[in-house]
Amino acid sequence: MGIGNAFSAFGLGVSLLFANRSLWPLAALPALVAMLASFLGLHLAFEYGADIFNFIWAEPQNAILHVIWAIFQSIFRVASVVLTLLLTPWLVMLLGLPLCGPLAAKVDEILGGKPVDGSFWADIAKTLTTTLGILAVGLAGTVLFFLLGFIPIVGFLVGPFVFFVWTPMFLGFDLFDSTLSRRQLPFREKVDLVLANKAMTITVGLLGTALLSVPVLNLLGLPVAVVMGVGAVRELEEKGRIDGAQTP
Repeated sequence: MGIGNAFSAFGLGVSLLFANRSLWPLAALPALVAMLASFLGLHLAFEYGADIFNFIWAEPQNAILHVIWAIFQSIFRVASVVLTLLLTPWLVMLLGLPLCGPLAAKVDEILGGKPVDGSFWADIAKTLTTTLGILAVGLAGTVLFFLLGFIPIVGFLVGPFVFFVWTPMFLGFDLFDSTLSRRQLPFREKVDLVLANKAMTITVGLLGTALLSVPVLNLLGLPVAVVMGVGAVRELEEKGRIDGAQTP
């Protein structure tokens, strides 16, 4: 499954969500949380970005230094907004995606997916552990890469890598995780599956990042991204690319 299949999964996500009103109540709460989280992040960036810079470098009285200070303050404020947009998908992953379990399960059922029986509490523990692990590693890497981006020359390489590879890979994994967990796949097999289908994972992640990053858009974007992830997993399953998964 490659890039074209990822776009077909996106189309499936949009059409399925709008065609099945039974999914709307399951999508409402996580969608609202996603929108509020992104608005909160942007508000904090605009509200406190300048204050943080002023704390680091107080406004100078010298006219020339004041001009330089004002320029760097503007750059810092813009950088704060950019960083917020980079972190928004992770914030939505932390607050919104865990609420999408019922939505993903219902879509999986509609698409003919069959979960593998497992222990209820063990499944919850496994999901939480996986989600927190993904967020910790991915978010730490994003912040580190953002800081490295200020280094001349290095920044030209780091920026595209974060935007087009790092964040999409982690988000793609997280969008697949709920459905893969319903098949009782071990963590190692999930990682192997993602790495074996990198083009599909990155494309799904890129589409998901766009859907999650923009306030208001992510009110609809989060549910569409979740349904897209389920559809992608089901297509892999039907092609026999998920070892040990039960197919209809």
